[in-house]
Amino acid sequence: MIPPSPLNMPASSTLVWGTANPQGLDSAYKGVYLNVDDITSMVEQVGQANRLGTPIPVKLEHTGVAMGRVVSAWESKGALECVLEINENVLEGSIGAEFLRSGICKDLSLGYTIDMEHSKKTGKVQARRKKLNEVSVVVKGARRNCNVHGISKKKPSSFC
Repeated sequence: MIPPSPLNMPASSTLVWGTANPQGLDSAYKGVYLNVDDITSMVEQVGQANRLGTPIPVKLEHTGVAMGRVVSAWESKGALECVLEINENVLEGSIGAEFLRSGICKDLSLGYTIDMEHSKKTGKVQARRKKLNEVSVVVKGARRNCNVHGISKKKPSSFC
């Protein structure tokens, strides 16, 4: 099934623009971080998923069923930016959109898996490919600057 064109979205959808992964995290960060190559790969994963009709889901706090889909993603100055479509025709989407509009949820968070590999040369385990599973709307993101920048109740053609 091919996802609907953003220009044909029903009036009960809300668009959200935000930063899903900020710039500036590097090897000094104690957790797993995304470099520009990882972000570029995730942008390609979003495009491919949409072309195949299996869009990357949007969830509320990484739980429950999908409340929408990732419409678009791009890299900007080392950060992963995205536009999400929240479907207010499902309960989770109706709740999530209201949490966004009221300011309860102000951040985005990535749900992804990592292929790990043990290096015989260094003896260390290293992160390899990172696969995007979902993007969540959250109260507080795990990283600073993973913020929602814009929310619209309007049709996409009048969003920008």
